[in-house]
Amino acid sequence: MVLSDDTGVELLQLHQELCSKLNLDSAITASSWDTYESISKKFVLEGEKIHWLGCAIYVASRGVETPTVDKSSVVKGMGINLTSLLRHSNLSFVQFFSNITRWSELAQLPDEFRTKIENLRNNFSIAYNAFKTYHPLFSEVFIAPVPNAQDLEAAKHRNRRNRAIPCTSLKIFEFVWNMFIILKAEEASCSKELINACHLLYCCIDLAFKNVLAAERNDLLNEKVVEELSHCVYMQDGRTTKETPCFVKRFCKYDSVVKEALHMKIYTFKQLVSKLVDSNVLIADEIDFSGIFDPENFDQNYRSIKKAYETHLLSEGDFDERIFMAEFKRMLLEKEQNSQNWTSMKVLPPGDSADATLMESPKVAGNPKGLDTPLTGRRFLGPRESDSSGKSTSERVAGLHTMLGKGNRLPHPSEELKKLFQSTKKDPLSKIEAILSKIKTLFLTAYAANGFALEEGQNRAVLATTLFYKSVEMILNKEKTITPDLSALVDKDIFYQSMFTCCLEIVLYCYNFPKKFPWILDAVNVEPIHFVKVIELIVRSKDSLFRELIKHLNRIEETVIESLVWRSNSPIWAAIEKSGQEIPKFQDTALPGHLLYNDDSYEHLLQSPGPPSAADRFQSPLSQLCKNLFPSSVSTLQMKKSLGQGGGPDKEEQTGRQGSPESKANSQAASLPRRTGSLSIIFRKFYNLAGVRMQHLCSHLCFDDFELRRKIWTIFEDSIRHTDLIKDRHLDQLLMCAIYVICKAGNITKMTDLFAVIMKFYRLQPQASSSVYRDVLIETTKDGDLISEVRSDLIQFYNSVYVKVMRSYAVKFQPNSDPKNSILLSPLPASRKNLFASNLQVVGNVFVKPLETATTQSGSTFNYYFSRSPSKDLMNINRAINSNGIQGKRLLIDEDGNMPNSKRISNRKVQSLVEDRQRQNASE
Repeated sequence: MVLSDDTGVELLQLHQELCSKLNLDSAITASSWDTYESISKKFVLEGEKIHWLGCAIYVASRGVETPTVDKSSVVKGMGINLTSLLRHSNLSFVQFFSNITRWSELAQLPDEFRTKIENLRNNFSIAYNAFKTYHPLFSEVFIAPVPNAQDLEAAKHRNRRNRAIPCTSLKIFEFVWNMFIILKAEEASCSKELINACHLLYCCIDLAFKNVLAAERNDLLNEKVVEELSHCVYMQDGRTTKETPCFVKRFCKYDSVVKEALHMKIYTFKQLVSKLVDSNVLIADEIDFSGIFDPENFDQNYRSIKKAYETHLLSEGDFDERIFMAEFKRMLLEKEQNSQNWTSMKVLPPGDSADATLMESPKVAGNPKGLDTPLTGRRFLGPRESDSSGKSTSERVAGLHTMLGKGNRLPHPSEELKKLFQSTKKDPLSKIEAILSKIKTLFLTAYAANGFALEEGQNRAVLATTLFYKSVEMILNKEKTITPDLSALVDKDIFYQSMFTCCLEIVLYCYNFPKKFPWILDAVNVEPIHFVKVIELIVRSKDSLFRELIKHLNRIEETVIESLVWRSNSPIWAAIEKSGQEIPKFQDTALPGHLLYNDDSYEHLLQSPGPPSAADRFQSPLSQLCKNLFPSSVSTLQMKKSLGQGGGPDKEEQTGRQGSPESKANSQAASLPRRTGSLSIIFRKFYNLAGVRMQHLCSHLCFDDFELRRKIWTIFEDSIRHTDLIKDRHLDQLLMCAIYVICKAGNITKMTDLFAVIMKFYRLQPQASSSVYRDVLIETTKDGDLISEVRSDLIQFYNSVYVKVMRSYAVKFQPNSDPKNSILLSPLPASRKNLFASNLQVVGNVFVKPLETATTQSGSTFNYYFSRSPSKDLMNINRAINSNGIQGKRLLIDEDGNMPNSKRISNRKVQSLVEDRQRQNASE
């Protein structure tokens, strides 16, 4: 983007005004403007220009090195107030993090800066969610933090120092938050994990409660707490003594969480507060920290705690975490101006106007966005949950404990699981324990090496072990319904390794662990190709998995299939070589009814025989199995329609065979190959994932022509099967290149910026990442043991690598190409929405099953509304389902009431194939 003269002058003036408001020196002003000009000439900066100017200023200010007073070291960054920068730039925090991340990629900033931004983002997320939790918790203990006459008088004369600040509920509310953010800054684990931050917050509230009791200010406590205190007594040395409630225990709902919180209170929190007392920041008793709210101490403590945080803010230069408190107080003052009747204001419920202000204010931004719903796997998600913004960490932990709480699970195998193991040829229990012990050691070593507390890691491992034994039991019980002998599965070490690794990932996700997937795979040395085999098994177990967790697991599966499994050191390459066969086509691995040869193919979709069993996922690759799936007449018709422009055969069919294209198509259809085994399942998932994403891109590009989509699919499939383009690269990279090369070869569109348009619509997909098209492997060079990579953007990859490899194949798609070189187009994967879904358990014993036959031609429909419709409406629906939706005259039967021969033959053929495959899998 080249700036016009008028636009450039206006932006320069805007930039100078922004720097003036922030009191920046001339060096930073000049540096930030030069950087902005350079980036804007190379890239299109979408959105408000002042937002990008703010990013340029922030980066320039972070590069300044200021020597300390004693000249012994330097401090990076000039201590710019990030909150002021965002306010003057009209940027929210969420917008800032999004823009600064893109700016880091465009300006190719060092990893050190990107790590700093990621830590800042994580710290903001923790602070925001902690404050969101803080208000309802505080209101459980104290009266509602609303301003009274004393607070309003103090606000009017905030510069007067001759009057002590009264100890009111609102002042305690502010004091506790200031103390919390100071202690959180001192304890590294609380800035990394939200659970630890919440435990620290519990401790701060509990300390404030005990100081209110010590100061005999029961008027500041909630009425329920005061009533409870009047009944909480116990005998000590023959005397009646009040027992002080511990709110740390009360705020925690599960035993394992209580242990962690009490450990924080007894060890970490006590040491942190002792430091504040020793440094005279707090005036309190050195043993029990009482006296903080005493009338002679509170004023000094209130001012000291604020001053201590301001000192920290100047030295660190991070965002001011008091903005949440300032926004909350602003909301209260605005409400006071609108209504003077404060006495009628009750405790604000979660999600009330205070939280809404935080969500909508451009100064503080909203709650970090929850996980996007994936394009695939929607059938596993179940009913939508009420909170669409994503679950908080505490809700995730609660969901995890709900799963483990069913059946009072322990980190040991249950009696039922032991019986399952004993029923096999060799009891694998001792082997499992050895595997878990080894993985735990690797996990705890990596956990502690990243600066996290070892005891926390041990607690996470205990939860993962409990979840592991429960999940294995559920999977084996389901597997036993498929095959009585479980020996083939229970003997697989990799099955247990993958299961336990997946359980560790679930626990870490629920606790909002900062290290994201695939960190766990590197930590415990489990290959992605093995790990991905257990994800669907866990999701299909329907073990009370909440919607967001299912999305997370689905996204992990997609991450593995789209890129991780294609690393050059992945075992998949050895597995392909060991199989003795080349990479399969989609039709080699597709389940019955998943192939689309033309627009009418949707009408002939068959029901799939169901998902593969656990044993299928871990079995070795098998040789080809050829079966006649369709009657030859139907196959010939479909394959005739599937021929490409010239109607010629595939290049593989040209060698060693003679005859017309129609006869070859008929021969191929008469014996469709089917590949089975774990390798086939991986490729089936890969092709289905690619098909869904291609469908999404083509829809947005308005590529409605069915043959055009088949051409795109055919060249994409060839780039996977006959080249090494996918190695160390990404599914989406080859898919976008395939769309572009077909458009160019066939002169589909005259757009000069077609690649940019394709990438624009790619960014609409939930899994989209800018690194996919900005950081593409171009070339790998090896000099002895030193391996170096040349990386660039997707367009450079297309011009320098993709075209050179695919040119000879792509020219066959040109309109004027030689008919002899015409290509047999590959069938498309059927969209999931057109396939018959399996039963879905909604809740308890309520299931939803799709009607597998077409509805009546008369268009009759039946509706039933829960708690509203009469029972006869439900009876009508059941009657329609039991009669397969056929009303009135029966169809498709002969005079004797039997199904016609042609129908019986076709059905028997399909049923025979399904049963044969099940026998084959059972014998493996």
